[in-house]
Amino acid sequence: MKALAHLLLFVLFSVAACSDEATTTTPISPATPQPGISPERLKLIDAQLQTEVDAGVRAGFVVMIGHDGETIYSSAIGMADIEAKKPMTPETKFRIASMSKPLTTLAIMMLVERGELLLSDHVARYIPSFTNLKVATSPNADASGNIPTEALKKPMTVHSLLTHTSGLGYIFDSDTDLGRDMIENSLYTMKGDLAARINALAAWPLYAQPETERRYSYATDVAGYIVEVVSGLPLETFMEDEIFKPLGMTSTGFYLDDPDFSDLAMVYVFNENGDMVLPGRRGDNPDPNADVPEWASGGGGLVSTAGDYMRFMQMLLNEGELGGVRIVSPATVRLMLSPHVEGEKLTENFFNPGATFGLGGWVATQPGLSGRILAKGQYGWGGYYDTGFSISPEDKLAIVVMAQREPGPYAPPSRARDVVTSIAFGALER
Repeated sequence: MKALAHLLLFVLFSVAACSDEATTTTPISPATPQPGISPERLKLIDAQLQTEVDAGVRAGFVVMIGHDGETIYSSAIGMADIEAKKPMTPETKFRIASMSKPLTTLAIMMLVERGELLLSDHVARYIPSFTNLKVATSPNADASGNIPTEALKKPMTVHSLLTHTSGLGYIFDSDTDLGRDMIENSLYTMKGDLAARINALAAWPLYAQPETERRYSYATDVAGYIVEVVSGLPLETFMEDEIFKPLGMTSTGFYLDDPDFSDLAMVYVFNENGDMVLPGRRGDNPDPNADVPEWASGGGGLVSTAGDYMRFMQMLLNEGELGGVRIVSPATVRLMLSPHVEGEKLTENFFNPGATFGLGGWVATQPGLSGRILAKGQYGWGGYYDTGFSISPEDKLAIVVMAQREPGPYAPPSRARDVVTSIAFGALER
């Protein structure tokens, strides 16, 4: 659908067949090796990433690995901008899309720690338009052309927002009447500020009663608006003052505030011939490499670098503190990284077998079921434009892999994240 591509571009954030320039970036030397880490094994990452770049799977990557508070590996492979012959560097910025969600979740938890809101609070306490929400009994219209609904049986809470058990929908359901209506009239196509867009959600029925199932949704955007309501500050101001500046995340922010796209890696798309090309502006769909969003999406609107995101991950691994600055308490970090959704509520096809949902990300509970290298308690999330991170508290390990491509029917899959994770765990010697 015409609006679907628009929405997918903005929410969770692809590429001419690989040119010679896309293979010339020199990898960065890893940091001074730590005891218990094999630098020889970490060096295997460069060749694996270069293979994908040479094959035209992605234009380029930036990867960082941290262990026990130190960055032990950093590499930039390929091109950030093929046309301009700009290589990837550690300073390259990426549209991290849904990797914004853990940061917005952190903002909520900071307010919880201050006693300014509770996870058990009803969302309607802060957004009155959510008081009389309806719940669809079927996602398809009845004979009269309306979605059949029933009243709320249980109020939506802040906790249900952070675990995606609120019943809210998103922009990935093109198979039902409710889903198609939300796609054509979504947060991302409407006009207005964050408040106007969130209040507009009250016009749509929920997919399910709150706390009955997990469904990926606009929930973190709603949580971002609650941060505004409770703090009295724009979301972007709160996160800049309370999270980014204290953590030294100097290259992170909502890109509505930074219209200079020159330091961003280009987003590519694969065409029907399998070539990497720039998406451009297609009808009503925006150009991800030129068009600046008008509002701060807590669910998908941030730009960051691998180094900045590593600081966020190290703060979590260090139980809420980094460089002598405490952001949240150890208890709050433990809560974020704990399982919060029972298995029977994962009715939506959860993409990470052996895991459930924590606050703002997935948590590995049975790593053996994943069919991949994971550790129990590992926590992470990814972004639409092919960025991803995970941390293992047990191993004191942090991994972030960033690339930029728009998903589509012709986009080849990348093995980069799984390969980097496997090598990183394989490099641990104790």
